[in-house]
Amino acid sequence: MDLLVTQLDGTKRLLSQYNILITSFEEGAPTVSRNSSQLDQRNGSIDFGGWHKSKMINVEGYMRANSQDEEELLRERIYALLTNVNGYYITQFKNDDFNNYERPGEQTGELLDKITNYPSHKRFLVYCEEPSFDFIGMTGGKLLYKLSADFITLKLPYGESVAKDILITKGIVPYKGTVDCNQLEQQFSIQFVATEAATTLKIMLDEQTFLYSGSIAVGDVFLLGGFSFTKNSLSIVSNTNYQYFTFHARSANHLTSSIAGVIKILGFQNLYA
Repeated sequence: MDLLVTQLDGTKRLLSQYNILITSFEEGAPTVSRNSSQLDQRNGSIDFGGWHKSKMINVEGYMRANSQDEEELLRERIYALLTNVNGYYITQFKNDDFNNYERPGEQTGELLDKITNYPSHKRFLVYCEEPSFDFIGMTGGKLLYKLSADFITLKLPYGESVAKDILITKGIVPYKGTVDCNQLEQQFSIQFVATEAATTLKIMLDEQTFLYSGSIAVGDVFLLGGFSFTKNSLSIVSNTNYQYFTFHARSANHLTSSIAGVIKILGFQNLYA
């Protein structure tokens, strides 16, 4: 296995580039919090709902070094990479043959040079408080250290697909996530370009309906961001019903409009618990 670290500026590094072989990638479930209140002389409590707080991912592996000087240099670079205070994305790289049985002496050469990995369908926006190394010993004339790192999610407590812009062609949003994707939290936008004139516009996502009242000309561009609503880059908040949208897991997510036009979703992502 391997771990891809992608900084927020797009810079990418595999831990194998630092002579690290990842042996364990353990993803925890999102932690749940609830808001409830107990009233005197009333059995039980009143529940006001719950939410997911964060998710933890534990990663372990082994680092090899030819000397103490090389170990020190590698350790410094890894600490700098994993303790970036701005956060970064991590993506697990898998190998289906990683746990296969091998007879002693059946293959020769360095394991890191022979492994072929492929990326997971999701990544996590995380930070790491304190990665650690423990000296294991000498093997094959090299120093061997065990790496342990606990990553905690920033912002959303979910795995995320890479954001992209998609065109809606058959009125169906191809959402494949396992948890709902709320526009106020994930911040995707719906773009609508009118191809006919009208005096009102409805954008409907299943039972959710956005309504705009006002003149609409061919070519007008609407951008619905949940927090902001614009037409041709000018605010139209006062002419709307302030509707935001949520993609539901395990639902068809039909997205349609009351007048002819082209619909795109900007920053579309699948979210995974």
